[in-house]
Amino acid sequence: MGAKIYFVKGGNYARYQLDPDPGTVEYVKAIATNWGSMAARGFASDLNAAVNDAGGYVYFYKGGTYVRYDIAQNNIVDLAGEPPYPWPITNGWASFLTGTGFEDYLDGAFDVGDGSYWFFHDDRCLRANDPSGILEGPDSISSIAPSLADAGFGADIDDGVRLPDGRTYLFKGDQYVRLDPVTLAVDPGYPLTTADQWKGFPSTFSAADFDAVWINPNHP
Repeated sequence: MGAKIYFVKGGNYARYQLDPDPGTVEYVKAIATNWGSMAARGFASDLNAAVNDAGGYVYFYKGGTYVRYDIAQNNIVDLAGEPPYPWPITNGWASFLTGTGFEDYLDGAFDVGDGSYWFFHDDRCLRANDPSGILEGPDSISSIAPSLADAGFGADIDDGVRLPDGRTYLFKGDQYVRLDPVTLAVDPGYPLTTADQWKGFPSTFSAADFDAVWINPNHP
């Protein structure tokens, strides 16, 4: 078993093999023909963010709506007795975003590993979980995470992802940072250029300006 990271851009995604280090892109494919019912739900292109949860799902966000994707079934699975996806961002597990401005769209998100999640919107961020609600913020990234702002990541985050070993990355433009998933403190030596460290991205899918990033932590 090995983790695979998925970098999404436009209507395509690049699957990244982490092992052996430093890893490489395995292939680039179209969302519409490879990810279950994404196309039928209007989520085959132009996503804004993706975030994993601990239950084997990934949530894809587009504008003010989202779908819940079952990784094991490779499909969007609707909840029994509920309307089909997509849902407004504030319906369901992320209702704590109501009234924050984050319900209009998300720039990025990642799971912290303790049951909470960071969400990014323009130059602001917040940490929350269900059922507790908002734990920190919403406030400017520069106030909550000054080292993140100092690294040039004070607004317009592309997306983020936390690996099974706890390493957490945020991507913006052609750069990325590694940071503490709880405090958002940036590790020394970052930012780095994504293409220099994440190998194998083809010219047709450059290592920059990702729409969304997510992980399958137990890919066969």
